[in-house]
Order: sequence, then C-alpha cells, then structure tokens
Amino acid sequence: MEPDRLTDMIAFINAAVAFDHLSIPPNFGFHTLTGDRAGEYGMTVTKNWRLTFIKVDEQTISNLNLEDYH
Repeated sequence: MEPDRLTDMIAFINAAVAFDHLSIPPNFGFHTLTGDRAGEYGMTVTKNWRLTFIKVDEQTISNLNLEDYH
C-alpha cells in the first residue's frame, strides 16, 4: 500500500467543502458502492484497497474504513 497516497486522500476528504467535491480528482476513483453496500461510497487507494464511507450530509462522512476488496 502507498501511505503517501492514503495521507493525501484523507487530507483531500478533510478539505472538501461539499460532498460532490470528492469526485473532482479522477485519480482517487470516487464511486458509489452497489448491492448490499448501496448508500456507501468508496475511493481507490490501490488496485484492491479502498477507503469506504457513508455520507451524513454535504460536509460530513462517517464510518471511514480502509478495506481490502479481495
């Protein structure tokens, strides 16, 4: 895993002023989860590692997790 990328991603999330700003840098791979994870969101850290979270409101997320999808 790339700790610098993870640090950059968390700093970006923290600095975002609105939820839709999370999709601005395409290299972070912001996406909506589906299936039994509907209502959750993810950002790509590496090929199989994701930051996942739930939107509370336009400026707040919760349940931030680092997950291995495989």
